[in-house]
Amino acid sequence: MTDIFYDVETKELIDTSAPDQDAAIRALTMSVGVTFCDCHDAQTFRATAPLVQCLLAHDRIIGFNIIHFDNTVLAWSPDRPIRDPRDPDTLRVPDSPTELKKLLDQKSFDLLADLETRLGHRVGLAALAEGSLGRQKSASGPQAVVWNRLAVTLRDRWPLALTNVGDTEGAERVNELGAWFQERLEKYCLQDVLLVKKILEYGIVNKRVAYIDFEGERRVVKVQWK
Repeated sequence: MTDIFYDVETKELIDTSAPDQDAAIRALTMSVGVTFCDCHDAQTFRATAPLVQCLLAHDRIIGFNIIHFDNTVLAWSPDRPIRDPRDPDTLRVPDSPTELKKLLDQKSFDLLADLETRLGHRVGLAALAEGSLGRQKSASGPQAVVWNRLAVTLRDRWPLALTNVGDTEGAERVNELGAWFQERLEKYCLQDVLLVKKILEYGIVNKRVAYIDFEGERRVVKVQWK
């Protein structure tokens, strides 16, 4: 079985006040996606179409909260892979978002969904990482959104404005800063992917994982992961 781990960050945060939370997720747009598999190591994607193709080329898609969130973001993205019927290696991707979501979900093993079934409540990735691995998450979703906004603004707007007023050195510095925020965003996304991988491996070996609850206590839950 060929496994692939993945995570996406979005350009905006979900509107938690929206009456239809599923629709709010469908309205989001990916800023960056990162995968890790033994066949290609780590890969970064800034468009959903090649990311979808990459995921579907594997037997199992692994992540944290991907069935509810990441798969939905990808399925309802307006970006669709261009299929060449003459190319036998081109995977068929459903045109219907509902069908694509179903296809992604069928291949997915979602650690959060599995744990929610066992515990009867949701648990955060940060709580799992600390409880099982003794590690901290490097950042958060809101930080990733801000980093993306800064990267886009610095890269796409200010260099031209500075160049137009004759400040070429300033344009170069702004470009460098935009690239730095982009790299920071992509590294954070990869770190979350690798955290999920390590938590899965920990669960497979130990037949259990641990998390830190809201009272700061370490709780253990048995799992049957493979």
